[in-house]
Order: sequence, then C-alpha cells, then structure tokens
Amino acid sequence: MRLIVGIAFSCLLLVAAWEFFRPRRPREFPAWPRRLGNVGIWIANLFLAAFLLDPTARVRPALEALLGVHFPSWPIADAWLSFAAGFLLLDLIRYAVHRSEHAVPLLWRVHALHHSDPDVDVTTSLRHHPIEYVLASVVYSLAIIVFDIPVAVVLIYGLAVFASEAIQHGNICLPERVERCLQPLLVTADMHRIHHSLSFDQANANYGAVLSVWDHFFGSYIRITRAEHRALVFGVRELPRRDCLKPSVMIWTPWLMSRASAPR
Repeated sequence: MRLIVGIAFSCLLLVAAWEFFRPRRPREFPAWPRRLGNVGIWIANLFLAAFLLDPTARVRPALEALLGVHFPSWPIADAWLSFAAGFLLLDLIRYAVHRSEHAVPLLWRVHALHHSDPDVDVTTSLRHHPIEYVLASVVYSLAIIVFDIPVAVVLIYGLAVFASEAIQHGNICLPERVERCLQPLLVTADMHRIHHSLSFDQANANYGAVLSVWDHFFGSYIRITRAEHRALVFGVRELPRRDCLKPSVMIWTPWLMSRASAPR
C-alpha cells in the first residue's frame, strides 16, 4: 500500500513539475487559492471515504446475508486473462458513470465542480465534490462486490486511473505524433482537455478514464486542431469563472448550479 501511495504522489509531483517548466497554456487566473481548494477537497474526500466506506471484502458477506443471495465468484482463473477482463470491466463502468454524470441533471450538478475549474492543471484531477466522490465510490464498490473482481486488479486499475488523470489534466503538451499514436487506445492530455471546454458539444464528449476505446465504440470521441486547443475556454456556463477560484464557493457548487438552472 505504501508503494501505491508513493507512486500516486510521484505522478502528481512529476506532472506538476512538467507543467511548471513547460506549460501547455498560460494561466488566466491566480493559481494558489484554486490549487489549495482542489487539494483541500481531495483530502476531505479521502477522509470521508475512509469513514463511510468499509473494505469490499467485509461488505460482500454482509450484503449477501442482508439480501439473502450469494454473489457469483470471479469466473476467470488465468491470471493475465483475469487482469485484462477486470481492467476492461472497471474502465467501462467508469466510462458509464462519467457519461451518466453528464446526462442526469442531478448528477451533473455535483459533477459540475470538477468542470468549473477555469484553469485546468494537475490539481483539477483532485477536484471532485464530496457527494460525487461518495456516490461514485459506492457504485465502484458495488461492482467490485457483485462481480468479485480480484483485489490486485482493483488496486492496479485504481493506480492507473490516478496516474492517467494526473497526466490528462496536466497543463502539458505531448508531441502531436505521440498524441496520434496513443489516442486510438488511451485517453491523452489533449483528448481529455477538450472535455473541460465551456462549449456544450465539446464538454459532452471524450468521457474515457484510462482507455479511449469506449469513446470510439460509443461514438463520443471528438478531436480538434492545435489552433482550437489554444482557443479553448474552461469552465461551466452557469457559474462565473472567477468565483470558481474560491475554496469557499467550491463546496456550494451543486446548489449554485441548481439556482442557476431554476426557472426565472
């Protein structure tokens, strides 16, 4: 576990150093209040999840007893095939959850905090409302319990998601040739950056977490030119971009979104 935590923090620090020395885009707003707010919300989410969510190994038998059912065991014995199947299943579930957060108005209001960041950088990957964080964690935990996905697969996938999101949100630039080679399989920084656009059509595309294959398969993949990347504006239309820098405002985002979308 210490190794996993160490790798996760190393990813954050490496991307932070990369974007400090070679930023993809100039910042529009002061960085530190926003970054402190993003990191603070992430730390609060970790404590909240630790307090509310039990390990799946303990929850599974209790849930079986409560429902009077017996969940099936993971059916794949071969280690490599088991890893591939479990990884694909978890990534597909993550894609479905993310797409639902954009399609269901109530879920969008809590997910909007993540999109409201007006200057996307590595700390944006940590910016998730506690309600969203808990709801998503419950969905993933239930999937792991019901399908009995092996612990090793869950840990490796979780680390892959954390590392991928740090890179995807980083204010960094990969060579265009590398982007072209990776995007058919993996979600890259340029591919995900489009998803944070203020434009409705661009924000409702490129939902993938680690693998881009789901966006290609379900028709939600888009690509834009380098010139269009430079012109991207980040944020959520319903919220003043400068207000979204304030940690004191971030936690109220779902209610601010509700008020903004209410009939007038």
